[in-house]
Amino acid sequence: MLKYLPVAFAVIAIGAVTALDYMGFRGRTAEIASLYDAATKIDADYEVSDVSYSDHLLSKLGMAEGLPDPTLETARLEREVLRAAPLNSYLPTPSEDILAGWERISWHDDYHNGFGWPDGMNAEKTSEYAPNLEEDIAIYLNGRSSIYVRLERAEPSDALAKRLKQAYWVVDSGRSLDRLREGRPRASYFWSNVKETSKGDSVYNAKDHKHFHQIEGVHWLSAKNKSARRDEKMRYMFASLGGGVVLKIRAHAPEAAIKQLMDTIDYQSLNQMQTLPSPLIAEGLGEHVIDTPEVWLAEFGTDTPEASYGTDVGKTVEKIQKAKKTEGEKEAKALPKVHKGGFGNKNCSGQLGKSCKVETH
Repeated sequence: MLKYLPVAFAVIAIGAVTALDYMGFRGRTAEIASLYDAATKIDADYEVSDVSYSDHLLSKLGMAEGLPDPTLETARLEREVLRAAPLNSYLPTPSEDILAGWERISWHDDYHNGFGWPDGMNAEKTSEYAPNLEEDIAIYLNGRSSIYVRLERAEPSDALAKRLKQAYWVVDSGRSLDRLREGRPRASYFWSNVKETSKGDSVYNAKDHKHFHQIEGVHWLSAKNKSARRDEKMRYMFASLGGGVVLKIRAHAPEAAIKQLMDTIDYQSLNQMQTLPSPLIAEGLGEHVIDTPEVWLAEFGTDTPEASYGTDVGKTVEKIQKAKKTEGEKEAKALPKVHKGGFGNKNCSGQLGKSCKVETH
């Protein structure tokens, strides 16, 4: 009897491995079917044929064609599927488990009385920068709390691509991103990311930027509107995902309510739809990196020699600027100091009472 135990254990082990493999096969099949179905809806040039489990097993022996492995092509397809969906589909839909008590509604022009007009439009006209009102904006209501959320997507700029280079290098070299995650640059750093990607009155008029909230590697900033009345109570919030996606919030709501909404946004999908996803946001980079900052800059970068201090021309410009600054400092030191009027300075004489003079050059 004992001699059959090894055979029994082997059969059980093979059965367990086969079961796990089959479960993985089924999961991968469903994933691919869903992906290709989504691709068909956006007219992507992809086809898929049915692959049975027996074909899958034979493919391991090189005797049949199995399921396609994840590749750069499927990664590109996944990105296109993400981009084809309305931007506000990555904002939460209230339910019993998510934002309980909240209501989500679409934008209506009457709401400009409470939130102001969206960037790029007003009562008379709209610009090219105006949002797709049905796909880019969502309004959330809960009692007296009301929050306007807009998402924008654009291609990254040179500055954004350069800032991502270090994080991509850390990933590529197999190092930990913990040190970068623990760092907290000034609010001005994140605000410059917003300005690189976004436009509009809310951006132009923003001032006093401060850290507001951090969730899944996304840093939200609060700001005041320098054109608003002093009694204006609306809060302005901005977040840049660093590679082309910007989120904007205008809220008549307490801090806790705003953060509750921020915590439920699908940052993973928004990050993956970017041309250059950030390794520091949500789950970071996918298994297959479509573009790196270096590749993107080489193809789409707009730096000129005059603007880059990494070139000979740039170094010359930098030396000239430093020389001018040094000459200005020397000239300022050569001039005599100006002593303002008053009875306590050395321009005053007490021989005939207190008399003072001021000499300027």
